[in-house]
Amino acid sequence: MAAMRVFAAVLAVSGLTGISTAQGKDPVSEKAAVYMTYQSDADEVGGKPFKSTTDIDDALATLGSYNADQLTRGWISYSALVASQDPDFRANVRDIEAYYGRDRVVGSFASGGGYARSLKGGDDAVGTAIAVTDADLARLYSNAAMVKEQGYSLQGYGWAKSRIRNGGQRAETVKVLQGKGQAADNLILAALVAPNGATPLSETNAAGVTTAVVAASDVATAVRLPSFLTGGFTGGKQKVKYGKEPVANQIASVAALRILGADAVDEARLSRVMLEPSVQSCMKMQNLQLQGCVAGVGQEYEVPHCISQHALAEIADCLGAVYK
Repeated sequence: MAAMRVFAAVLAVSGLTGISTAQGKDPVSEKAAVYMTYQSDADEVGGKPFKSTTDIDDALATLGSYNADQLTRGWISYSALVASQDPDFRANVRDIEAYYGRDRVVGSFASGGGYARSLKGGDDAVGTAIAVTDADLARLYSNAAMVKEQGYSLQGYGWAKSRIRNGGQRAETVKVLQGKGQAADNLILAALVAPNGATPLSETNAAGVTTAVVAASDVATAVRLPSFLTGGFTGGKQKVKYGKEPVANQIASVAALRILGADAVDEARLSRVMLEPSVQSCMKMQNLQLQGCVAGVGQEYEVPHCISQHALAEIADCLGAVYK
């Protein structure tokens, strides 16, 4: 991944080498970092020309290794990070905690129902999160188009017109990679996970990461740090479409839990509230279709189409279906 090449430089500039990424410290950020790493990898694959079958295999292994569960949880968590920055929503979550007590409100939020979104600022917080997704999807569609166009351009090269004789084996490799999932990039984790128990996304932490991004060469293009961390999101708000209210409820619930400290919820319960069934089902279908596409194509230049369609464009479709 491109971000790994600049990781050491960023840590040297920002002084983030001591940041803890231990499980349970900031589980929402840890899940969100996987989705953000996927966005970063999509940028890298979209911007790198395919010069050999090895390049194609590398792109397939990179984007094809993200599975439906981790992308769904990652996107819900990423959206919750955005939503958790809304000042009205934050204030009301804290007010409710003070009035009813921490254990009681944490239990209510962990159910994933509509309680969190019903608080003042809840709809606006989710609306901003969906608007951030809208901006992200434009980038995914652009990368998908670039990868697809590369496939067409490769038809003029002999190596790219060679017959594929190991399609089934490649598909099986993708299946195995999807089973393992993809790890989050360390730089992104460092940007999100609070050091030594400090408040996540505190002004000090955000300022340090932003300074690092400015100072380290190529970081801005190599890794996607969220706009709300590096300067605030200034776009409008989007509403989830009719019938998709459970998605909005889960985003608000996870955001509220993060404000209060999601490590207070047991891992299994938190994992359930992060996993929205309709998004997960859509992405699972794309995981399977990617495997089928790789197994079925006959020539090397056709593999980029599989990547473009099932690891980029239709993943974006799954997320866009929430509000379009």
